Order: sequence, then structure tokens, then C-alpha cells
Amino acid sequence: MNVYDFVEKYGNYTFEEKPFNDVDNLVFSMLIYLDYNDTSIVLRDHTIEFIGKEYLKSHTLLNERKRGIAQKDAYKLIEKIIKTKRYKNIIMHDYVYRANINKQFSAVMFRINDNLEYISYEGTDELISGWKENLYLSCVFPVPAQRDAIDYANKHIKIFGPNIILGGHSKGGNLALVAGMYLKPLKQFRLKKIYSNDGPGLRLREFTSSEYRRIKRKLVHIIPEYSVVGVLLRNDIYNVVKATKESIMAHEATTWLIEDDHFKEGSLSSKSKKLEKNIISWLMNHSDLEKDKAVTELFTAIEKAEIKSLKEVSNVLKLHHLIENIKNIDNETKELFKNLIKDYIGLSMGRDE
Repeated sequence: MNVYDFVEKYGNYTFEEKPFNDVDNLVFSMLIYLDYNDTSIVLRDHTIEFIGKEYLKSHTLLNERKRGIAQKDAYKLIEKIIKTKRYKNIIMHDYVYRANINKQFSAVMFRINDNLEYISYEGTDELISGWKENLYLSCVFPVPAQRDAIDYANKHIKIFGPNIILGGHSKGGNLALVAGMYLKPLKQFRLKKIYSNDGPGLRLREFTSSEYRRIKRKLVHIIPEYSVVGVLLRNDIYNVVKATKESIMAHEATTWLIEDDHFKEGSLSSKSKKLEKNIISWLMNHSDLEKDKAVTELFTAIEKAEIKSLKEVSNVLKLHHLIENIKNIDNETKELFKNLIKDYIGLSMGRDE
């Protein structure tokens, strides 16, 4: 079964009857993908049931589908959970969304009960600016969204407040990880877990830092068998889950298989292992300055190709212009970028070899 089936099966159990688990984490990490700014709702002490009903009044599945896969999945999810005893009375509050040419950041808090809250960070949406940040993770720290994530956690986590779980999907998982690493010392006692749901890892400097070692035991990094995003940069903790799709399509959270109330265990595919190996090799063979130059060159080419969102990467003519415009990048970097682009548009969805 998938996350929708989980909600239907366990929706009548309260968190007292059935404690918070890894799949609940996925539910909250998905809900942040909805555009709550696009309604008249002010997210201050409103229940998921109230917010969901208001959202459904002014949004359609068709519109969410146009915005992206994660948005479509979140819409279908909120349709289901507003009817459940488990989720409908959870309080959502302190929603923020900020996006410009340099960053894309969004977060919200879920008050599960008096003793537990979940901070959900949004992953990358369809904006190119968000994916630009993803690639700059390889050579810059902190990127603007990471800085916002750290500030958000330190602002909203109270020293004497409820226990906190940080989580997110895709780039949101990286933001949750970094926010936990740089949480102020006295607030660390409130931090119980960090979930990175197929989120990118860290640069070597942060990966070997005392900040990472401090929170490493609290980190739960969940990736599908055919992970593309979750093996980016450096990671050393994996909980691999079986998925119904391969390649970049396995990044979609609704493809992850669930057995009873936990994820069905899988093993990392040879394709993902090869990608991880190639990425680590690229990271080791290039300085931060060289990586910065390569990312800048790539996004200059994207601008020249007039690609403004990920959907437009699938446009054959624009993709051709993009590849043609990548002139001044070394061959290893060019090959890595080409493979990542091919994976995104589904041209490398062959079975594991």
C-alpha cells in the first residue's frame, strides 16, 4: 500500500492509540507543498480540517496538477486526511513562503498534541530558482533557503516547549537536517528526530563537522531504491524503501511502499550506487570555485534557453538549446549534468542492470 492507503487504514486511530511513526512523517512532509498563500486563510491555530476544507473550496486537482507532481499528491492527500480522526484536529500554524530569483523557501508547523510538534520544510517546487539552490548546495553553505530554515527553527522552537520533529521531502529534507544541526544548544533538548525524505546530503566540510555529529543519531534518512536526489552530495545513513517506480519518478513520495505501519524495506539499486559514486568523484575532483563556476554556467545556459520552470526542461527545442549552450564546462561536469537532466525527463528509466 502507499501513503493514501495508510491514511485510510489508520485514520481512525489517534496518536495516543497509535504513536507517531515514519509514515506520519511522510504525510506532514507532503502537506507543505500546497500553496496556502493562495487562500484567505491565515495559518494561526487552525485545524487541518478547517484549512483543508477552505483550500478545497478555492483549488482544484487540475490546477494543482499543473503546478507539479508533489502539489497534485498533496492535494489528494489533504482530501483524505480532513476526514480522519488521526489528523483532522491537528493545528497548523506559522506558515511562511518566500521565493525569488535566488531562493525558494516554505515551512509550516503541525501541533500534533501538547507534547509534540512537527516542522515541515517544503522541497523544491517547479521554480528553477529552487533547483538552482539544489546545485549550489555542492559549493555554497549556507544557501539562502538553508539560512531561512535555521532561522525558522530557532524562532519557533521553545526551550520549555513541546518536543520537536523536523522533516521535509527533497530539498526540504536537507533544510530539516541543516536546521537541526544549527539549532541553538538549549533548544537541542527539544529536538527528537530529523527526517530527510529523499533529501540531498551535505558538503564535506559540513558532513565532517561537530554540528553533524551532534545530531546524526537523530537523523532518519529515507530514500527509495532508485534514488536520484537522496544520493546527491555526502550521506552515510540510509533507510531504503521499495517503490513502484524507477529513476527520478521514485522520488515521488506516493510511490513508496508501506507494509502495515512502516515502509517496506528495499535495497539501493546499482544505478543509484553508480550515480552516488559519480557524484562523490565529481565533488572530490572539483574545488568549490570550480563547482560554483559550473553551476553558474549551467543556469546561464538555462536562462538563454528561456527555461523558467522544470516542466519546460521536457521541451525538446529548449532542451536542445540548453545542451548547446553548455560550452565552458569540463567534460566530467557536462556528462553529470546531462545524465541528471535525462533522468529528470525520463529518458533513463531503464531497469536496474
